Amino acid sequence: MGASASVIQEYYKAVDYWADIAGKKDWKLAIWIVGRNDVDLVDKFLEIERSPVGQFDDIFFRFDTPYRGDDDEYAAQLWQEYAGWFEEQAEEKDDMLKALRHDGLLKTEYRPDTSAEPTAANLWKEMLRFKECISRLENAFFCIYFPPEQSGEFPRTEWFGQVLKEGVPQGIRLTTIDLKKDRNVALDESPEVVHIRPRFEMAAALHNRMARADAGNDLIAPENRFKQQVTAVMDCTRKQDLKPLEKEIRKLLDIAGELKDANIRISALFIASEACYAIREYKSSMKYSDKTIREAEKAMKDGEAAGYSYWKMAVSMKAAILTAEKKREEAVALYEGIAGKAVERKDPYYVMEGYRMCGFLRYEEGKLEQAFEYFLLALAGGSYLSEDIRRSSTFTYAAHLALHTGRQVRAPIDIEVLERQLHEWLGEDWKELVENPSMRQAKARRKGGIFN
Repeated sequence: MGASASVIQEYYKAVDYWADIAGKKDWKLAIWIVGRNDVDLVDKFLEIERSPVGQFDDIFFRFDTPYRGDDDEYAAQLWQEYAGWFEEQAEEKDDMLKALRHDGLLKTEYRPDTSAEPTAANLWKEMLRFKECISRLENAFFCIYFPPEQSGEFPRTEWFGQVLKEGVPQGIRLTTIDLKKDRNVALDESPEVVHIRPRFEMAAALHNRMARADAGNDLIAPENRFKQQVTAVMDCTRKQDLKPLEKEIRKLLDIAGELKDANIRISALFIASEACYAIREYKSSMKYSDKTIREAEKAMKDGEAAGYSYWKMAVSMKAAILTAEKKREEAVALYEGIAGKAVERKDPYYVMEGYRMCGFLRYEEGKLEQAFEYFLLALAGGSYLSEDIRRSSTFTYAAHLALHTGRQVRAPIDIEVLERQLHEWLGEDWKELVENPSMRQAKARRKGGIFN
């Protein structure tokens, strides 16, 4: 079963596991419950999310302060670590505020206010104050990663439990890694706590890597050089310069070619696309997205399980660029393609997202009848998701816009049918979910994208 497993392939499994919860709005703590062999993989995934080439919109932070059993002391040390992030650094890439200024993202100057009582609750408030100083984060979360405790001597169940009891504000999320055979954060699942129980094949992936490596030259084995080059590409994005980035990308693709592994070759192309996207070189990002799509389609034909994951991410990226550039017809065609492929693959979330974006683009054009029909297709696709995902995902946005457009193009009796269906899909409080004030932004047509 693990004969074709690779570290890169396992990494993209981690991406998919996070994607399953990223769209849910209500959770406050995500606990990765894994075996010892998988800790490093999840840690690396979260580290990549902290970098410019992370997959998700949320902004990831990491606190390395170890917990030693004293809650008050721990909170004070977390405050100290947080304040240390903003100390001036010689290198701009290491200075958070300088980097934000360089990218034009710092709306107002910020310095951490350490005068408040050093509690976890006050720390979240201070981080939200920082978030308000940064452009384009209105719909993103600050996701705070607490690495697993190495010793296991001091369980953190009570600390996390108390933090949740005191309240984690909207806009902040927490995540950590826990060992399934030696739980350190033994909190049950709840609306606020989600468990991620991944099924990786890291042992097989590591075995395959060792088998491919030259025993006497492990440091120059292609897989090790590939891993190092991924880091080099990620680091290069901080320079915001395409020329040196393309040089590092060429090295990455050359090493990937040496490995004779379709999954690694596709992942290299997608990483290249992500890296160009991160520095706003959308033409280059599109080029690598197209190459990723072609290779992923070949992989799907060959029965490679990871092919579809790469394909949908690459097509989604290409569609997002076209959307930002107001190339709506091309974007709609791609989003329709995503939805169609997702139907074939029995992937209801991407069925919903593909049709939802088609509907939104038609809505922006004022084509309300078409928009309404797309939103209905999105809801039909999303209806195959579990109720908790429907209630906490973009399903509610699709429902809101379906009602908003439908009331303008359909008879009241048709809308009554839709409302009864939403009651069935979302529960008694469906109106609170779908028609609350926070949904106003859902029907706001864009005046300009962040890429313009």
